[in-house]
Amino acid sequence: MILIVENQNKKVGKEDLKKLKEDIKGKKSSDKKEIIQQIATRSRLERDYNEDLIEVVFYSSPETKRKVLAKRPTQKQMITIMKLSAEASMYEAKLDPQSISKMTDIYEKLNQLAAELTIDEKLDEVFWSEKVSFSTLQNFIMELIQATQKGSGLTSDEMDSFR
Repeated sequence: MILIVENQNKKVGKEDLKKLKEDIKGKKSSDKKEIIQQIATRSRLERDYNEDLIEVVFYSSPETKRKVLAKRPTQKQMITIMKLSAEASMYEAKLDPQSISKMTDIYEKLNQLAAELTIDEKLDEVFWSEKVSFSTLQNFIMELIQATQKGSGLTSDEMDSFR
């Protein structure tokens, strides 16, 4: 006796269904290993990113230095910072209404970036936009960029001594 199933106007026999199930079972075990490995790798990379914190030391006033724990910017965040910096320098020299409007848009994005990158949840967008001076915000962003670009902070002699 052959069981016939109609599927999109095609007739499939019981033997074909059995073969299909075996193919799926065969793929599942190898696919599962690959998927588990991919998930584990992604999980490790995400954990590494969350654990890779930097101390940003910046001036909150001319005589006061503060230290804030922050995440390293992602590629997307770093590109955003670079674009904002380039656009800001382009519009700063101009004093026409359109340039001032563009500068306002650029400066409003800085507090969002600062809030995303700081670890302390109390240092949110409202804090960066209403509780500190604009120069403090700029100092934090600039020092964050420098801290990110410093790397490990080890000299080449120190690196050689580990080898």
